[in-house]
Amino acid sequence: MGLAMMGLMMFTACSSSDDKKNDEPQTAEVTIQDAEYDAIINQYVDQVVLPTYNDLKAKNSDLYQAVVDFGDAPSDANFKAICDAWLEAREPWESSEAFLFGPVADYGLDPNMDSWPLDQEAIVKMLESQQWNEMKWTGDYDEDDEAIAAAQNVRGFHTLEFLAFRDGKARTLNDKATDGEAANAVYNAGNATAWAQYMRNTAQLLVDDVTTLCDAWNNGYAAKFKSHNGGEFTSGLSCIEQLIDGCIDIAGEVGQAKIGDPYDLYVSGKTNEALYAVESWYSWHSRDDYTNNIYSIRNAYYGSRDGKVNKNSLSTLVAKYNPELDADVKNAITNAANAIQAIPQPFRNNINSNEAQAAMEACAELSDILENDLKPFLINHTK
Repeated sequence: MGLAMMGLMMFTACSSSDDKKNDEPQTAEVTIQDAEYDAIINQYVDQVVLPTYNDLKAKNSDLYQAVVDFGDAPSDANFKAICDAWLEAREPWESSEAFLFGPVADYGLDPNMDSWPLDQEAIVKMLESQQWNEMKWTGDYDEDDEAIAAAQNVRGFHTLEFLAFRDGKARTLNDKATDGEAANAVYNAGNATAWAQYMRNTAQLLVDDVTTLCDAWNNGYAAKFKSHNGGEFTSGLSCIEQLIDGCIDIAGEVGQAKIGDPYDLYVSGKTNEALYAVESWYSWHSRDDYTNNIYSIRNAYYGSRDGKVNKNSLSTLVAKYNPELDADVKNAITNAANAIQAIPQPFRNNINSNEAQAAMEACAELSDILENDLKPFLINHTK
């Protein structure tokens, strides 16, 4: 009887173990067909990239008109109108920084439009010399060309920001100088004509640059990217890798450079240099710039510009095969944006805050998930 009971117990134990094993969810091998990326790529180009650039073009035209209106009739109200138009134009630009590849990189349009930190002394010298041609360069773009870099340092959004804003507000016709530092230059009767001309030339170059950018995408690059049948893009996956790489780059830049560089300078005792390293500190628009950078990642991943996940998006595809990973990416995007917005305003006065440190960490986590989880998952499971 003892042997019989032992055998029964062993049978029961084995049966229980087998039943438990059969109850465990069986993970099917994930295989993504490369063709599944086609609709995602088309959605990304047609509903994210091109509309963002077209919006940028329209708002830069409005910005240029505001500058022209000021030149025709200088007033405090028209200074304010330039600032309002500048803030409007910044949103689509900063929301495009997850896709700084292709024409924007090939033609040097990013540093043309968005060089930072500013060379305030060079800007003041430009006001004095009025040699507006020195803002332009010709030939093929070379990021190591010092002459090109010098031209880029006295043009773009931030030069116009310097000329239109002061201490987070629009300048006035009666600015008062606090000292002789170039960073604190003011508009006055003596430089009024040159100041207006400088703003107009800068605004015109912004219009020219974004027109070049839109034309390049609309007249060939978009079709090349979507067809991905030659050159640098030879598969759907190669386009998706570029999409993700752009997101990784800007997540890292926001955390390590835009927030991290000023923070490192500040904690090392270089407080003045830290202030000048803060992007958009003249307008006090830094937090929103950085948040829009994170939204550019969201838009690329969601396949939309309204914060909703499109059915033809990378998010939808990842959710189909790995819902936990999709949730992690979404949470990381949200956490990074929220952490940036939590930095007390303005960032230039709170460079070494606990909130700034938390924002750097959130951006690092987002970059890590994109680079070490999302990208390898797609590469390893695409056929």
